[in-house]
Parts: sequence; structure tokens; C-alpha cells
Amino acid sequence: NPNSGLEHNIEFISAPNLHWPDTIFSYDHSTNVLYTCDAFGLHYCSDEFFDTDQKEIYDDFRFYYDCLMGPNARSVMQAIKRIDKLPELKTIAVGHGPLLHNQVNFWKGKYLEWSSNKSKGNDFVSVCYISDYGYCDRLSQAISHGISKADAQVQLIDLRSSDPQELTSLISESKAVVVPTWPVDSDNELKESLGTLFAALKPKQFTAVYDSFGGNDEPIDSLANKLRELGQKEAFSPLRVKNIPDPIVYQQFEEAGTDLGQLINKKKNIASMKSLDSNLDKALGRLSGGLYVVTASQGEGSTFRQSAMVASWVSQASFSPPGITVAVAKDRAIESYMQVGKGFVVNILREDNYQKMFRHFLKRFAPGADRFADVDVISNIAEGGPVLSDSLAFLDCKVSSRLETPDHWIIYGIVENGNVSDLSCKTAVHHRKVANHY
Repeated sequence: NPNSGLEHNIEFISAPNLHWPDTIFSYDHSTNVLYTCDAFGLHYCSDEFFDTDQKEIYDDFRFYYDCLMGPNARSVMQAIKRIDKLPELKTIAVGHGPLLHNQVNFWKGKYLEWSSNKSKGNDFVSVCYISDYGYCDRLSQAISHGISKADAQVQLIDLRSSDPQELTSLISESKAVVVPTWPVDSDNELKESLGTLFAALKPKQFTAVYDSFGGNDEPIDSLANKLRELGQKEAFSPLRVKNIPDPIVYQQFEEAGTDLGQLINKKKNIASMKSLDSNLDKALGRLSGGLYVVTASQGEGSTFRQSAMVASWVSQASFSPPGITVAVAKDRAIESYMQVGKGFVVNILREDNYQKMFRHFLKRFAPGADRFADVDVISNIAEGGPVLSDSLAFLDCKVSSRLETPDHWIIYGIVENGNVSDLSCKTAVHHRKVANHY
């Protein structure tokens, strides 16, 4: 209100990962209102403008937290530490749901309680970056997104603004630490943070390095060698950026993050596999399916990229229009290609000739590697992605909707085109022995 006489003094508070990597809170010192984007919100709509009825909205508040904030519980705790430094907080203006005004401390306390419980005993990765330096922010976000896809916790740390004690605590508690290259002419504040970081590293801790592409970096090989000399274990090979980052580079960084997330979750995943009753495991494993290679592509020219995965959880889902579903694990690189409105291709493998394609696409690929090297494909007959020359048939699809499960996305696609190469041949069939892992 221009007639209120208030001079608004806005303070910006970095709150990464809530629930976007670049989330920033805004605090108005003149009104004591904190604008939090997605944090502290809930998917609830009524005639009430404020949090008048705690019991009425509590379940929705908790459900929203579990879905969007819980996976980044440590980031929630760091954000609350920053909020607690504000002089007074009267209202939390959320992006979704009623404004939190009547019981601010209660809702803030619940976020802290739930996040503390989720963080206890859970391994996490610290991904460091240097704000406003080269492409460090976006590259670190790509790594963090990949880690999150593997259902691992991640903490983004801005080395320019980190409190020394907080930085020491986070680095020493991390299962792995990702470090960027930095400018040779670093200011004293950044030099002190870098010194704190290296002093806080534990022996044989997983570490990794990446280029910031700031134009005047500490050579990445020197940084990698320094960590090696300190006795640290390499989490993934150094990520080098030789030109302005494009989608292919960001995909490489995301895939490296996913590999790192899978690495630190290895013990937890093995324990989860062993927890399923063996009889139930074997019974579920008797569900059979065909063998397919799902492919997808994006971009044009220098930004063109493509991906692929072996699939057996494919099923027809509708007659009119013709539609299919494909279950895609959340940590699959191809998952990011299969968003609503995007295309993909289901290559149906032949019963009499599937082993070569099956083995090729089932193997692990290095981050950013070309999955179609030494594979014959037919171009220009499908919109969604490459068609394998050795496939029995293909279905060219467009994503219509997505359904989330705990560890997979169910992708529903409308089939827009397709063909069969050999009507006399049958589809390859996959018979599993167990149900709790691939």
C-alpha cells in the first residue's frame, strides 16, 4: 500500500533445495513477513486466509512436507537456522495454502522436528559451490538433482557465505563432498572457507571435483591430486567443462550425481533388498514381461542428446486412444527426458535375437557417455527417439501423464506411430527370479 507510510526493507535468504535448488526466501523487515515460495506450504484451499484451524490443515501440512521437503531434510534445518536469526517473525507467506500467522512457531517447530528425525543416521552428500562464479551455481544444482534422483540426501553449500562452524560440521558429517574449482584471485573470505573445507575433511572420505568454468580456475587436476594426496577416495572422475555448459554437460553432471547417490546408498539398498520376505520376493518375481529398449532424444544440433534403458515393465493401458505404460526408476538417466508432452520410443526385442541389445543397454555407462555407440539405428522414422535396427517392432509415443510411486514413475504415453519388421517372430520374454531389484 503506497499510502501506508512503510519503507519496505527486504532481506534475501538463500534456502537451496526447498524444493528447488535456487530457492530464496524474502523477509520484509517493515512488516515482519517471510515469503517462502514453496516451503511451509500445503495443497489446501478454503475461505480462510490464515491458519485459523490447526487441526483442519495439519494432515495436509504434513503430507506436503513429506512429499516436497522431507527428501531435503538437512536443507530444511539449515534454512530454519537462518530464519531463527531474524529479529521477529509474525507471518509466513507461503506459495500454496493459507498464510501461517496464528501459529507460526508451531509450524516452524514441526518442520524442525520432522527434519531432525529424518536426518538422524542418514548419509548425505555436501555439494559445494561458489555463488556468482562462472557456472558454478547451475553445475552444482545439476549434481545435486542427480543425487536426489537416487533417493539420497544432499546439502548445497555456498562457500562464499558459509559460517565456519556450520561448514566444518557439514563437511565432517558428510558421506561425500563435491568441490568446485575456484578463482586464483580469490578474496580472503573465500580463501578462509576453502581452508576450513579442507581442514574438515575426514580420512578416506569420498570426494569429487568439477570445473566451474569461471575463466580463471585452479586447475582441476591439481585439485584432484591434492585430494588424492590427502587420502580421500574418489567418488567420480573429475568433471571437466571446456566450453560454455550446454544441456549435454548438465546431463553429464546430473548422471555423475546419480552415480554418487547410488554409491552412498549401496548398503541401505542391500539391506532393503534383504528385508522382503523370501517367499513373497520369489512369488512377485514370477510376474513376467517382454523385453524392450526404451529410447528418447531431445534438442537439436549441438544440444542434441539421447538416452536409452532396458525395460520389462511395459503394458498396454488403453484402446482409444492407443496407450501404454512404462515403469521408469527415478534414478534412470532417461527419466528426465520422459516429461509430459515429450516423446519416447519403445523398441520391442526379438525372441530369436535379443541378447546383444539386452547386454549392451543393460551395462553401466559413464556419465554423459553415448549409449548408442556401435549400435545400428534407423533415423527419421520415429519422433520420440532412435529405432534400433535389430528390434522386432517399435512404438513411437508421446507422454500424456505421469504417476509417482515410491521408487518409479509410471509413464502413460499415447502411441502415435509404430511398425513391425517380422510378423513371424515373437517378442523376447523376461522371466525374473526375484522382485526387489533388477
